[in-house]
Amino acid sequence: MAPHRPRNDGAPRGYADPMAPSSPGPDDVRWSEDLLETVDPNEYDYQEFKGSLWLSKDRKVSGAFLAMLSKQVSAFANGAGGRLFIGLDDEGRIDGGVPVDLKGGGTRSWLEDVIPGSVSPPLKRFNVYEVTSRRTGAPSAIAPGHAVYVIEIPASEDAPHQARDHRYYLRIAGKSRPMGHIHVEDVLRRTRHPRVRLERIGPFGDPEHIDSDPRGPKVQLCFRAFLVNEGRTLARHVGTELVLPRPLVNSDLRQRMMDQGLQLTQYPGTLNFFRYHPTPLFPGQTIEALRFWLVIHGNNHEQIEHKGAEVRWRVYADDAPPFEAGLPLARFRVVRRSLTWLARKNAVPTRQRTRRTSRRKRRRRTREG
Repeated sequence: MAPHRPRNDGAPRGYADPMAPSSPGPDDVRWSEDLLETVDPNEYDYQEFKGSLWLSKDRKVSGAFLAMLSKQVSAFANGAGGRLFIGLDDEGRIDGGVPVDLKGGGTRSWLEDVIPGSVSPPLKRFNVYEVTSRRTGAPSAIAPGHAVYVIEIPASEDAPHQARDHRYYLRIAGKSRPMGHIHVEDVLRRTRHPRVRLERIGPFGDPEHIDSDPRGPKVQLCFRAFLVNEGRTLARHVGTELVLPRPLVNSDLRQRMMDQGLQLTQYPGTLNFFRYHPTPLFPGQTIEALRFWLVIHGNNHEQIEHKGAEVRWRVYADDAPPFEAGLPLARFRVVRRSLTWLARKNAVPTRQRTRRTSRRKRRRRTREG
């Protein structure tokens, strides 16, 4: 699975896969015996327990294992994804584990080989973790030479996946059950939608430092936002709506954005700019969505420093549900540098000015007293 990509100047360049390991390194960084003991002992749509005998008996793979595995893989991939534990009983307790050498090259390697072809079309994304006994010398419920296997399967973009018995399965009420026609149609609609996201948003060009305004110094910043079609379906109609805090956009900047073809709708506290993209967005394609400007000065900097002002966006693509997200402006390095410049050019930062005003009042009261 693709790792989370690095961020640029505080801006999102990608989205972490919720099924991916939380950190790189050996398997026991992601799953350990201690962590297995904390797993909720109930089965849910995203969690299934299977005892060691489900996979092997007398150090041989059970004859029905591949057919049963196929149903579980189909169910998780066709739904919202989940985890299949092999080596935990129905109560979620470790039962000793599965031999790590059932096949040449190891049990884990063999599982990684058979899982993709257990369904049709083949599964592209999954993880297999091998959890062996504790290495600290503490008592372990996992037998020597054995392991518990955790198979993590995210929701698949290639769904629906057919199991070996030519049926489609889905996780329903904590069980893997055959799908009805209406469920298959729902999954098809899910995978046919384009998945258009705002890939990144960041500064463009140099900040405009203006200290000739009689009202005080200010900084005008330009940003660019990019769209990417992460799905495998052509997006024929794409629109981006940008929601900006009203105090951070003056009339000159509003006009500058409207001159670029952005449509403006005003709401209390926000200005919403919309752009319709006239050309389709192909799978994997990235395009510039829009450019926008913000102004920071002595009268609105508290919106960023103390009130957590955000830039928010919604992306519309055909009949897919809108994708909505946001980012605090203080996350951008260029914004923080602009605030520092204003603090130097402006009279005094607000908090210092408040302290000095309080000191003056105390001195005045002392003299008057």
